[in-house]
Amino acid sequence: MLFQTKNLTNIILLIIALAGVGFLYNRYTDKLDRESDTENYSAIHKYLLTDPDLVDTKNRKPILWIPVKYEYNARNWLSFGSRSSTNLNQPYMYLTVKSIINQCDESFHICLIDDSSFEKLIPNWNINMKSISDPVLDYIRQLGLAKILYIYGGIICPPSFLCMRNLSEMYKIGTTNHKMFICENIDRNITSTTKEFYPDTRFMGAQKENPMVEKLVEFIQRTISTDYTSQAEFLGEINRWTESKIQKNKINLIEGKMIGIKTMDDTPVLVDNLLSNQYLDLYPKLYGIYIPADEILTRVHYQWFARLSPRQVLESKVIICKYILLASSPDAKMGVIEPLGTMARDKQVEKGWIGYYHTDLDAPVWGPRPLMTNDTAHPLANEPDFNG
Repeated sequence: MLFQTKNLTNIILLIIALAGVGFLYNRYTDKLDRESDTENYSAIHKYLLTDPDLVDTKNRKPILWIPVKYEYNARNWLSFGSRSSTNLNQPYMYLTVKSIINQCDESFHICLIDDSSFEKLIPNWNINMKSISDPVLDYIRQLGLAKILYIYGGIICPPSFLCMRNLSEMYKIGTTNHKMFICENIDRNITSTTKEFYPDTRFMGAQKENPMVEKLVEFIQRTISTDYTSQAEFLGEINRWTESKIQKNKINLIEGKMIGIKTMDDTPVLVDNLLSNQYLDLYPKLYGIYIPADEILTRVHYQWFARLSPRQVLESKVIICKYILLASSPDAKMGVIEPLGTMARDKQVEKGWIGYYHTDLDAPVWGPRPLMTNDTAHPLANEPDFNG
């Protein structure tokens, strides 16, 4: 009986000792995790601020920030059981982001960021982005992007922007007189009753530690602390604040024609226009075309576009897909798509050109026109030496 009591006591002591060791081990691993997080942040922070190309000199390359939102969606399933995923699942954005990289890689340090990037880039960022939902989540994202812009400078560029030209010129013009700049966009809040276009903080830029960006950060913080509803978004409080600063000439405005949100006669370019087959009369020297990604996802009639594969996008006949194809070509150059018939109307057919015709095959095949076909409709049919 005494032997059994001793064994029971030993077992209890052993369990207590193991529990104590496990507790101490967990405390030790937690400490290592905290130190690792601090080291990771310090390494990233040190890289961003001490890289030879990022130091504050005349040869400094600005940073082009591309924020990507990964949200729960059912556009592409991970499995039949899940019927959902948190992947981007908007393949056309891979092509638009690629166009930004192709055009701006030599002039900018390009950084793709998401919600998890804020804690690595912003000192003392203690907000758990996974525990927040809309509309506050969207405000917090705007706050994080504004803080990144203040700390590091550069351009905040939406991932759905189809880039047709290097944005270095936009950055130089926008930061004239050491000001920040904001791009004009189609007005989507209550102020649209009086104005068609309004500044949009989703596309903005500034030099490092710009005082007006600091004031923008403070304004967003005050807005978040006093309102947890969609009222600020509905009233357009943040964009309304930037509009007042533009009117006072404290912020530079990039006109909407430069990012393809309005035509040459100031008509808004809506998602209906982008996803149609109709010609768009865009400014010939525009920087690119802003595609309203959020509107494509919210309007059921156009959600098919978000599901197209990159190949389907490039083969599609809608006008924005033709621009994406133009921007995706290996030697992509600045330009706009001309309406059908412009070449025939504005350019004279040269005498030495070879005629092409649609063959009689069922397939849509075009080929060199056979000799002696006596086609009186050919542009050179009236020439004396024409034998086509």
